[in-house]
Amino acid sequence: MGNTADAADGAGSRSKIYQVQELTAETITAVADRVARATTFEDLIYRESEIDALWSLADIAARTAELDNTADKDRWAELRERLWEAHDLVPEGRCTESAAVLRETITLI
Repeated sequence: MGNTADAADGAGSRSKIYQVQELTAETITAVADRVARATTFEDLIYRESEIDALWSLADIAARTAELDNTADKDRWAELRERLWEAHDLVPEGRCTESAAVLRETITLI
């Protein structure tokens, strides 16, 4: 597995999975770039798992915001929902659409 710097490397190898440790615009962009280039079954699985990691980070933020009843709880919930939408497009081979959804989520961070 790669490190956090790898996750931000949009030009990274498609034949490996990258660790996703931060929910940042840079990381989402890198994942979106790799998703847009996904072609093989292995590649689709790897990209889907990277979106899973983004979703997990958004879920933690959303649940924390809900528990703390913060003003940004709806934004985090929307981010989590949109990441799941991007995730579900990958196994259908709709990678261009998934990448577009990922890029749209950047405005929610």
